Amino acid sequence: MSVTETSRSSLWPSFPVDLSWRNWVFALRTAVAGVVALAIAYWLEMQDPQWSILTVYLLAQPTAGGALAKSTYRIIGTIAGACVGLVILALYAQAPIPLVGAVALWLGASFYVAARLRNYASYGWMLAGYTALLVALEGAANPLQAWSIAVDRTGEIIIGIACASAATVLVMPRYAGVLLREQMARLFCDLSHYGAIALRRGTPPETFAALRRAMVEKIVGFDALRSYAMFEAPEMRADDVLMRRAVHEFLGVLAVARGLYTRIDDFKGDAAASVIAHMQPALDETAKTLQLIADDPKAFADPHRVRAALVKTRASLGTAATGLETLAGRVPFEQLADGLLILHRAGDLLHGLSMVMVSEAASLRRQRASNARRPPEALASSSHAEAALIGARAALAIILGCVVWAATGWKYGFTALTGIGLALCFAVNQDRPGKLGLPVMLWTVLAIAVAYSAMVFVLPRIEGFEAFALFVIAALIPGGLMAGTPQTMWPGIMFAGFIGAQLGTGNKFQPNDLIFFNANMAFVLGIAACLGLIALLPVTSMANRARFWTMAVGRLLPDAARGARHERKILSAIVDMMAELLPRLSLDRPGDEDFLRGALGAASMSLELGRLNRLRQAPELSPEVAVILADFLNRFAAALEVVPRAGEQRAAWLAEAEFSVRSSVAALGALPLEPGSAAALAIRAAASLRFISDRFEIDRAFLLLPVAEA
Repeated sequence: MSVTETSRSSLWPSFPVDLSWRNWVFALRTAVAGVVALAIAYWLEMQDPQWSILTVYLLAQPTAGGALAKSTYRIIGTIAGACVGLVILALYAQAPIPLVGAVALWLGASFYVAARLRNYASYGWMLAGYTALLVALEGAANPLQAWSIAVDRTGEIIIGIACASAATVLVMPRYAGVLLREQMARLFCDLSHYGAIALRRGTPPETFAALRRAMVEKIVGFDALRSYAMFEAPEMRADDVLMRRAVHEFLGVLAVARGLYTRIDDFKGDAAASVIAHMQPALDETAKTLQLIADDPKAFADPHRVRAALVKTRASLGTAATGLETLAGRVPFEQLADGLLILHRAGDLLHGLSMVMVSEAASLRRQRASNARRPPEALASSSHAEAALIGARAALAIILGCVVWAATGWKYGFTALTGIGLALCFAVNQDRPGKLGLPVMLWTVLAIAVAYSAMVFVLPRIEGFEAFALFVIAALIPGGLMAGTPQTMWPGIMFAGFIGAQLGTGNKFQPNDLIFFNANMAFVLGIAACLGLIALLPVTSMANRARFWTMAVGRLLPDAARGARHERKILSAIVDMMAELLPRLSLDRPGDEDFLRGALGAASMSLELGRLNRLRQAPELSPEVAVILADFLNRFAAALEVVPRAGEQRAAWLAEAEFSVRSSVAALGALPLEPGSAAALAIRAAASLRFISDRFEIDRAFLLLPVAEA
């Protein structure tokens, strides 16, 4: 997981720390790697050996793929940044204003590119900007030593990278490719349980919403792990394109299950009793099958058996749907349509789970070249405007920091700028950077306090590097355990990394309380000041969300209504865009929760619009129903196409789209229906229309979102 990903850390974790033996191995090998890196830096007489051990913790990853990915991008970013810093120094060493301007420009450009990328590619670009900042500004104070500073800084970081990578790959490695399939199997079982819960009457909405939030977090983590596996040996990799498709299928299942739960929860009353009696056995069988799959840890290892069970259950849903259609004319039309809708959506849920199995089975291969193209609707992590604002904010922070440094002549101004640069990294592709940056700052302060206590009470009593190394390893273990736990990863990295960095500042212990406190206070003040600036100048993903809304509501759903593309392709396009936005959502906020629910609803709506198009072309369909459907699909598509550019009239055009759905349902209900194939098709059409109509009530907050924010 990279800095650009959403952190769920609290300020002071309640220590749900992973204490499994694997995490103890991770904590121990990382601590040993850090001490080895420190020893090598001492032996080579590097100027700032503490950077080597800090680098080890900044690269700490439980999987080989994650460590190699982060190491690769960190090396590239560090070398590129050092070279740029030297070039800036060569041009403007004696001209402070152009030098600061050039550093700010490069930092802003680097952060712009980082904001457009994801995971460790983004991290590499941030490092390129940060390293140039360090080399150029530190070298400006002593231009004759600039080359030595750049070489030492790069060397210290590469030593840390080499030690961290070697420890991860050589000492009981866990490969992301293997972990990916293990996590995929768990996620499949969790989704099966989620589907079973959606089918059960009486599940409290709060319980279902909490379960959905947990599923979203797991899917985000799975997608990040998928990106790391590409750095591992070919035999350990999974096909990236097919694994990305699995992510989309996961999101599709979430979309279907959410709509299914809403409809089942609302389907009650005496008028619906006869319909419920006909369909409940099939729903109970489906829920039972899904729960059996969820409870079987080996289910994913036997795809043929699981798919056969899903196909058999889906057939029973089809039989129940056929039985409902024979009730035409004997039960209220709307209740019949609602019951049929529930059965169809349950079938879609099973189909989505089957497609996950297909994607996983197809991904089991050694290595295959893929020419798959990014879909035209795909979103970057940040829009151009958002990325430009992130870059401009980073440049402004550095310029302001340099102005304060120059105006006050502060001896520790450079140290404060390193803190500013670090805090800026936590604000890229984050809608709530304070949620991550504040705990990182507090745990850094705690690390400094622990390190100072060790310097005063422990280090004076230690003789020899061997005893020093054993003490440092013991001191780093708690932070390593935190770093190996996803919920406390970044606090753990900073806690252990800064303890190691403070204890390893030189070959010889030379305590100086004044320097220690001034330098660390400057660093922490730099972080705090930058977090304050970020809070004053927030940059969020609202532009990308508005673009998602415009694409989904104004283009993809009208395409589905007109039958321009198969509804499954439109569903895939919507969830592909949604996958890019998921890491930016904080589902404990009502607005983000509304956005996710509405996006899932839009994805599901595309399926129903596709069904209506196929029904319209069925030869058994009565002419009256065909006219109603054709009129609805045309009016609905035309209204939605206008909505994104309707300005203040957006609500009115959405009302027009909603009226077209409701009037069509009413028109179908007014037709005289006799049992038979024509009546069955009319009921199916009404079921799809009822689902679309629901979206205007349940997802109204999403549908009206761009009125204020586009």
